[in-house]
Amino acid sequence: MPIRTAAPALAGALALAAVAAPGTAFAVTQPVKPQITHAAVSSLNIGLTGKLTFSVNISAKDAKGVKSIQALPYPLASKAVPTRTDVAKEPGSSLPTLARTATTLTVGASDVINVAVDRFPDEIAGTYGVAILVTAKDGSTTFAAKGATYSWTRADVLSAKPASGTVRKGALLTVKGQLNRADWTKRVWAGNGGQLVLLQQRNAKGVWVTKATAKTAANGSVSVSARDYASGSWRLVYGGNTVSGAAVSGATSVVVK
Repeated sequence: MPIRTAAPALAGALALAAVAAPGTAFAVTQPVKPQITHAAVSSLNIGLTGKLTFSVNISAKDAKGVKSIQALPYPLASKAVPTRTDVAKEPGSSLPTLARTATTLTVGASDVINVAVDRFPDEIAGTYGVAILVTAKDGSTTFAAKGATYSWTRADVLSAKPASGTVRKGALLTVKGQLNRADWTKRVWAGNGGQLVLLQQRNAKGVWVTKATAKTAANGSVSVSARDYASGSWRLVYGGNTVSGAAVSGATSVVVK
């Protein structure tokens, strides 16, 4: 399954991840295995419009030279991790060569996604792993079942509006908001229900401090209250999850009298 079309469909929507080179020492009679020196893939948080670039870049080295680098993405939630054999036999697991020396090889690809044109089903949002197999020219190999990880999330937008622009000192301030998430299948912004939202106030040092929390209703609406003792700015924050991107509302000033 090629990187470009494997889970998710745009297949490169990848989370930045580095791969540690193996450090196991081998007996003199055994060949020294090749080392994965770099594996970076970019994550994407996708809304309904705009253009995004996805890329994958993997490097390896070996004293005898690197013959090939193969990579195969898979959904982490499935628990079905590709084996060394799976990667070796997959026709689309080989990536274009970007650079080669006597002892190193770098492969990868990059592509621009036009979100309005390249449409994808909601079901492919999630976190993925990339199994990497490096083969040296002397036949020795190195396999990393989770050599890199990436995520592909549905973008979220969050609004916030205080019930009043002024409150008495120590009185409850209520902030209402709406959390919507991109529905790729229907091409609309839809309410994201059952999600934890933080109500934050910026203190005198400019630090945002969480004052209260609440979960969004089924339609994505939320109402959360906290006592207000000083004039300042308030906002709502959503941390996101494995399928949804994080979102922060605009800040709104409230005067305490």
